[in-house]
Amino acid sequence: MFLNKKLIIPLLSVTILLTGCLMKNETEKDNMVSVEDYTGQGYELPNGEENDKIAEAHRKEIDKATKQFFLDKYKTKVKVHNIVGNKDGATIFVESIGEPHFYTYAIVPINSQKKVIKNGIWTQEGQVETSIRSGIYGMAYHNQLKELDNYLNKTVSKYPIIGLNEKAIQNTRSTGFTTPYYYISVLDYAFDPLFDTYLQNPKTTKEEWKNKVQSLKMDPEGYLITIQLFMGEGKKPDQKILDTIIADLKSMNNLPPGDYSVYLNDNNILADSSDGTSDNTIERKLSVSITK
Repeated sequence: MFLNKKLIIPLLSVTILLTGCLMKNETEKDNMVSVEDYTGQGYELPNGEENDKIAEAHRKEIDKATKQFFLDKYKTKVKVHNIVGNKDGATIFVESIGEPHFYTYAIVPINSQKKVIKNGIWTQEGQVETSIRSGIYGMAYHNQLKELDNYLNKTVSKYPIIGLNEKAIQNTRSTGFTTPYYYISVLDYAFDPLFDTYLQNPKTTKEEWKNKVQSLKMDPEGYLITIQLFMGEGKKPDQKILDTIIADLKSMNNLPPGDYSVYLNDNNILADSSDGTSDNTIERKLSVSITK
């Protein structure tokens, strides 16, 4: 059983708000940056210019309040990487310290008197919880993910493809367990008890998570592994490379379970939205079943 549409739709809406529109168009070419050079520079949210300046002036206070918020509510230490003004306040991009490892965000309100409401920090329903579940998945399937990581590292050295800059991830992403090549989304309600376990014992080990996952009744459709790759400078997405990656993944026997989507983009990212997809982006999918 998965997160219902009432929860998924708001999550997707905010994801689109954070990452911008899904396709680049001709009028946006001047705002494009090569993926090698993109670290989040120029990233912005709608109607956030004024609050961006206010938040920057209060960065130290927001940083401190955000760290305390995550520690109190989610028993998690975080680093604050980026604070971006939005219409009603500022969005705070954070990374967890240690494991489970994940990227997510919180929001600090700024009122009409331009006052930062530090004790009013909040998160969208399900956003951080889903990110933590994603990090737990990363711990439970640590060995299988190492195999995926090793394969992708070899692939980018073999073909003219690359992943996302780590700084860009830190400054613009809120996609849970995230690497330069992929991110993981956990939508299966079967993981809910594990989130509760985490709040009770944040120091739960990889081996303990692995054992707990073994007892769950899981459906691979509730675990989404999204692989995002980019071509080298000046190159268009290559269907042969994408087909080879899919064939290789299908032949691997120890991948973490889930529904895989593999996207191959060109070399450009839209700076103000951090969106790397375009009308020439190509995609293929595959599903990996769960083995106990």
